[in-house]
Amino acid sequence: KMAASVLLLQVLLFAIAGAVDAPACSEGDGSGGGTCQMKAQGGNEDNDAAAAAADSITNHSAVGLKLPKYHHGFQQPVDIPCLDPETEVPDTFRKILSMRDRWVARRPGSEGTIRSLPEYKKLLEQLDLHYYTLGAIHNYMSHGECQAMHNKIGETMQQNFQPIYEKVRAVLEEVLGEPVMVRDNMHLAFRIFTSEVLKSELARKIAGEMHSTPHFDLVYNSLPWPNSAKMNHSISFTLPIHLPPAGHGLKIYHAYHDAYNGVWKDYRLNEIPPISIQDAFRLDSHTHYYTPGTLTLHSGMELHCIPPFKAPPLSSGIVAYRITLQGWGVWLENEDAPGGTWNIFS
Repeated sequence: KMAASVLLLQVLLFAIAGAVDAPACSEGDGSGGGTCQMKAQGGNEDNDAAAAAADSITNHSAVGLKLPKYHHGFQQPVDIPCLDPETEVPDTFRKILSMRDRWVARRPGSEGTIRSLPEYKKLLEQLDLHYYTLGAIHNYMSHGECQAMHNKIGETMQQNFQPIYEKVRAVLEEVLGEPVMVRDNMHLAFRIFTSEVLKSELARKIAGEMHSTPHFDLVYNSLPWPNSAKMNHSISFTLPIHLPPAGHGLKIYHAYHDAYNGVWKDYRLNEIPPISIQDAFRLDSHTHYYTPGTLTLHSGMELHCIPPFKAPPLSSGIVAYRITLQGWGVWLENEDAPGGTWNIFS
């Protein structure tokens, strides 16, 4: 039994480390793959010097009168107070737990970021590793499927979370300095990880070592857009509602995709060649830690992933959660006047 468990763990870590020579892929584009171009460097978790250097670098190219003030470039994630941590955060957490019958189970990789290795899929099934989503979210389903789910549960989501949605919209509008609207008046969705599904110490060990695949947020490819949409001006945002005792956040690798001209760069704005997933895991990186109630905004074009979910030991009896509201946005330019509007969605 122990030998089999160790073998299963080795198989999973082999898959997660990208031993198959596959490119880092783009979350939610439905392809399960993409191109990652980054010069391999020595891995260094929490590289403060590189992060500080990146924080001072922005890309000033191709910003015209009609384009938004916020644009792609090496901008570190921005943290914006959004919900009251003493009242709104716990209230939202309780509401999400009360809607458990609406949660939809998802296998790791079902959002299109992890290669479908037979050994990997088999192990996930054996250990029953999964997490959940609450609401319609485009990196798991088509736009039509999202609309159908919104028609089914949108009213309930709005009744429970409309004040939260409005706060998210308002704080984004304030920091972006431009109008923000929720696309098609659809609800925003949540992603839920819980230690309840980790029913063995082996499962907890694997979850505690498993990163999602490094990717870039191209979820907007799942939606139809008018010609006025500027895909080189997109945003990603996360609003943490509840985090595990060990904390959690966003792992950012030091590589960037310039959606304006399609090239990839390092943190010094040098163009860089392609690498595989296994090389991506060895890149310099740092972790941006979340705070419940504080919205984190970034471009989505820095190579990034979800870090491991470290659950407490089974013997502790503690149930850990990582619950976040997830969303993205695209800039729609006005056709007859300068300016435009950010359209946000899940």
